[in-house]
Amino acid sequence: MRFFKLIFAITCLFSSALCYGQLDNRVLTQTIPVKPENANEIRFGLHAFGFSKNNEYFNKIADGYTLFGYHLNPKLIYQPAPTVRIDAGIFLWKDFGSSGYEDIAPTFSVKFLKENWSLTFGTLEGNLAHGYIEPLYDFERVMLNRLENGLQFKMQTHRLKVDAWLNWANMLYRGEDDQEQVDGGAVTAFTLLEQEGRGNLADSIKLTLPIQFTAQHKGGQIDASDLPLLTVANIAVGLELEKKYNRKVLHRLYTKNYVLGYKDFSNRLRLPYEQGHGLYLNVGADTKYQDVMLSYWKGDGYITELGGKLYQSASTTFKNPDYLQEEWEVLILRLMKDVEIVDNLYLTLRLEPFINLDDPKLEFSNSIYLTFDTDFFVTKPRR
Repeated sequence: MRFFKLIFAITCLFSSALCYGQLDNRVLTQTIPVKPENANEIRFGLHAFGFSKNNEYFNKIADGYTLFGYHLNPKLIYQPAPTVRIDAGIFLWKDFGSSGYEDIAPTFSVKFLKENWSLTFGTLEGNLAHGYIEPLYDFERVMLNRLENGLQFKMQTHRLKVDAWLNWANMLYRGEDDQEQVDGGAVTAFTLLEQEGRGNLADSIKLTLPIQFTAQHKGGQIDASDLPLLTVANIAVGLELEKKYNRKVLHRLYTKNYVLGYKDFSNRLRLPYEQGHGLYLNVGADTKYQDVMLSYWKGDGYITELGGKLYQSASTTFKNPDYLQEEWEVLILRLMKDVEIVDNLYLTLRLEPFINLDDPKLEFSNSIYLTFDTDFFVTKPRR
């Protein structure tokens, strides 16, 4: 009975144009654009990201806590050719209420662009820029695991979009009591139907088949660790339908729905479930005044090393680390707004209440983000 009530509620929300689908994180992403007009120029770039996210969680699956601080990434940018960009900078992560910086790390990228594909070595266009759904990639990694370093291949045509990446997360040196860690995956989207409207008030429609996966490996042959090898993979296959409106109030309606799977390929199991699956349903709308999102998640033995903590069937909490709930079912509502204060400076506001449908108690998170991303000309090298 609960399931039919849920479907009815989702249908009503979609019909009333007061709902939202997969999160739109575009203003929060950091990319490495190659601009032919900047060839043979040295530029200074700055990416600044301020965050305040308060999780008022009281369940046994995901911890409640507050993330409050900022990231800075100043860098020098050099384009020796119209198709090549080189970045070198430093990443600083400050948590308010702590002494010093949580992390100070160099950033270095070389990106080569060729027609409809690109190859990046070093610090990647990673994190939220991949475009993963939250059950595969945790939104909070933009605050807690910002940098990815390795290799990335991206391609975009009229019908196909691909982002394949490899992040070398932990280097292992001979004799260390540790394990190397490698993360990677791919985000692909096939456009099945796209109809552009005609005229000033015309609407457009798009149907997409997304396939996303992540994989993680921990191990090595030169370590002193007693831990067994770990190899896990998560995959999502979905169908996305969106309709854009050229109107004053209503901008877009869409529904994005996915079936997910998890599998542990390790010889010796370290995780509580060897395999699992999930269902992730979204409906939504973009409007002039408010973006609203309604998501339904049901997981069965689902574990994700890189994904959001709210989508796990095994606890990630500090006080209940061994708690398991094989079938985990939640309903999440998100109220979101992006405000452009001045050029390149955005304020993002979000309120995200959710209910565990097996124990209906209202929990929520609220967050504020400031994003500033710019670069400007410094000089041209002498020839």
